[in-house]
Amino acid sequence: MLGGIVAVGIIVYLGLSALSTTDGRGSTDTTVTPSTTAAPLTTITRAITTTTTTSAPTTSTSTTVARRAPSEIVVVVLNGVGVAGLAAEVSSGLEALGYQTLEPGNYEPVLSQSLILYSEGFEVEAFELAAEFPDAQVQQDTAGNEEGADIVVVLGESYES
Repeated sequence: MLGGIVAVGIIVYLGLSALSTTDGRGSTDTTVTPSTTAAPLTTITRAITTTTTTSAPTTSTSTTVARRAPSEIVVVVLNGVGVAGLAAEVSSGLEALGYQTLEPGNYEPVLSQSLILYSEGFEVEAFELAAEFPDAQVQQDTAGNEEGADIVVVLGESYES
């Protein structure tokens, strides 16, 4: 096939050269007579693949809650164990840490596990206070049992002083 293409190319070149004539003044006649013989055409097709990736911008929202200082938090300690003076002792310890404390009291029934109840908006502070009571379960106070307290600590049988 390649030999045929080369041969056609030579024939076309010679034909164009023969048709080209020069008059005495140096001008060239470039008239070309159409040929009735068509040369085979070779077409090379290249596939072009375009990939467009579109993604929406990622938006990250972070909420940072400012932690209140212990001096801004009111805590009440309730004795759910029945050991006399335990709630008062724990209240004194929390005051030493800078917390405002209310008068300690008793809680019934007796609890097996200590409990930290927090008012709405005091979740961060409740979990921080829970470091002092590793046995405690932390949950939101939906009943609002202790008026004036942001956090209620109920000491259970699992509390170790």
